[in-house]
Amino acid sequence: MPLKNLNANPHHPASIKNSFFLLAIVALFIAACGNELEFNKVPASSAVSVSTLAGSGAQGSINSTGAYATFYQPTGVAVDAAGNVYVADFRNNLIRKISPTAAVTTFAGSTEGFANGTGTYALFNQPTGVAVDVAGNIYVADNINQLIRKISPAGVVTTLAGSGARGNANGPAAGASFNYPQGVAVDATGNVYVADYGNNLIRKISNTGMVTTLAGKDSAGANNGADTSATFNQPTGVAVDAAGNVYVADEGNNLIREISPAGVVSTFAGSGARGADNATGTKASFNGPTGVAVDASGNVYVADYGNNIVREITPAGVVTTLGVTGTTASKLFKGPYGIALDVAGNVYVADYGYNMILKISK
Repeated sequence: MPLKNLNANPHHPASIKNSFFLLAIVALFIAACGNELEFNKVPASSAVSVSTLAGSGAQGSINSTGAYATFYQPTGVAVDAAGNVYVADFRNNLIRKISPTAAVTTFAGSTEGFANGTGTYALFNQPTGVAVDVAGNIYVADNINQLIRKISPAGVVTTLAGSGARGNANGPAAGASFNYPQGVAVDATGNVYVADYGNNLIRKISNTGMVTTLAGKDSAGANNGADTSATFNQPTGVAVDAAGNVYVADEGNNLIREISPAGVVSTFAGSGARGADNATGTKASFNGPTGVAVDASGNVYVADYGNNIVREITPAGVVTTLGVTGTTASKLFKGPYGIALDVAGNVYVADYGYNMILKISK
């Protein structure tokens, strides 16, 4: 599987070098401040604050409240209508749930492996992305198992799509194949979209259980165009708006792409060069974006992983750094990987390096 330089590469089950000194400092600082660590900074465009919703900063799988809970390199996050936050806890092979009162529990999973079942009787292998539908069902990109899993509100885990073999086969869900799927999103009618990282494709699982290629072909590139004439390079995050436009964090290309309901792929923002320039459309730059989310007004939010910042893109394509500017911004995050929104417009970030779930309140 393709690797990028890191400290931490959630695309590959390689060993990771972690800064235990930094984590210790973070944990001590949180303990000194209480359960909620607030970072109030000068806003770039609107008044926001960044706080720790859950996680001490130490690696672990402790279920507790707020900063007393622990995660191990979380990569995906989703929020339901009731304000519950679901986390793809990558290294722990778990799906965690954070209640509106910040109580952290294990929603599904236990050790590494594959098994369908209820709650902790189910098994995952390095889950990377999560999404939640209007009925409260959770969808999981089960990365190493090459599967898309579904969890009912009661915690019953099933396989939605994938045979378990690596590949790019379309067709009925059970016979389809993926290649290290990274991100998932679901629309209002129950269609599921998958950032198929290893295949450089965006896949669609219809609400009738058919898997198709929405856009891209099985080769890396940055071509815009219709359907399979377009190309991606390691797409990692995916989101869908109410109109059916699909947004893609095209990590290898340092771009945010848009797929129209007609299947036409365009570059929504980014020049393709690595950078952190705030500008409009293709004059802006990103550095390995991994997560993307969209609000009801059409604003797109990006986990700009390589820059350690969160970006906001207006419907007109104007890119800003959310809430903070300059070097201060990069100190708030250490590998922001997954991103999600609640109904009030608050932003949630799965911070891979800090082992935390952070909340950006507007």
